[in-house]
Amino acid sequence: MKLRYDVIEDVFDDTTHIRTLTEHAPLGKGRWLLRTTLYTPHHISMSVVVIKNRSKRKKPFEPLA
Repeated sequence: MKLRYDVIEDVFDDTTHIRTLTEHAPLGKGRWLLRTTLYTPHHISMSVVVIKNRSKRKKPFEPLA
């Protein structure tokens, strides 16, 4: 299954050179996959969570344009 991600948040801090990217993708049946990736100068880490949205028509977060 290929997931189609929408970017929710993309932040870069000039002081620490850390970038945070948060995306979500529909899994079906009102479930959504949230993926947050943290890029630092020395490490890359990722957190993945599955949530159930009560409203099956509406996205849990508004994507960036």
